[in-house]
Amino acid sequence: MTQAMDDRMTKAQEYLRHQGSKSPDELGALMDRTAGDWERCLQPMSDGQATFKPSTPTGPEGEDEWCTKEVLGHVLASQRGLNVTIAQMAGVEPPAQAEQIRAMGVKSEADEALPLSELRPKIAAVCCEESKRLVTSLPEGEKLEKQFPHPIFGQFKADPKYPSA
Repeated sequence: MTQAMDDRMTKAQEYLRHQGSKSPDELGALMDRTAGDWERCLQPMSDGQATFKPSTPTGPEGEDEWCTKEVLGHVLASQRGLNVTIAQMAGVEPPAQAEQIRAMGVKSEADEALPLSELRPKIAAVCCEESKRLVTSLPEGEKLEKQFPHPIFGQFKADPKYPSA
């Protein structure tokens, strides 16, 4: 991994820990704002734009970049899996059934096959509404010590007040 990638990962970890230190109500409000952000970003995009890929590999390791629909498929699969993991760790019902994510770069071909007009509300439903239901159902103030490994960010704990190793 390059220094620039290391720096981005460190910034992402700091951002996640900062957001994770908020109360469930604050996180719920953040998710509401995020739903609006998704809508504003995706609304003007056509299906053709959402499936566009550069003709030559441009990724940091020479791999193909993902098109927007592949990114959306990844976000949906990852968020669903993360919601299930968090719910299991906290001992609450997950907002929807999904596979736990076991590998980096997972995508959802079923979601990617949908037209963008169907993906837009699905992103808002999964990333915002389902996650908000989960977060606001978590027992506030309890120390959730269980951890799970993230392929990029390392060990995550359910409670950010207790930093990861």
